[in-house]
Amino acid sequence: MKDADSVIWFGMFVPAKTPRDIVEKLHRAGAKVLQDPATQASLKKLGIEPMPISPAEMDDLVKRETAANAALIRAAGIKQ
Repeated sequence: MKDADSVIWFGMFVPAKTPRDIVEKLHRAGAKVLQDPATQASLKKLGIEPMPISPAEMDDLVKRETAANAALIRAAGIKQ
């Protein structure tokens, strides 16, 4: 499709009603792992470039991606 772009990304998801302090704690733990040189080397071998973002930025990313993919699905005429 013209002007279509798709980037594969990975993220950690928790149930919607997870308390924000728990979300923040998981975020800090994940960010710490991504800073580990051994983890960085392993990801680099797989061609993965870490893109640590805040929980709020992840919320926004998911909303944007959902809207963009819904628009592509509609434009392609894909139906259930």
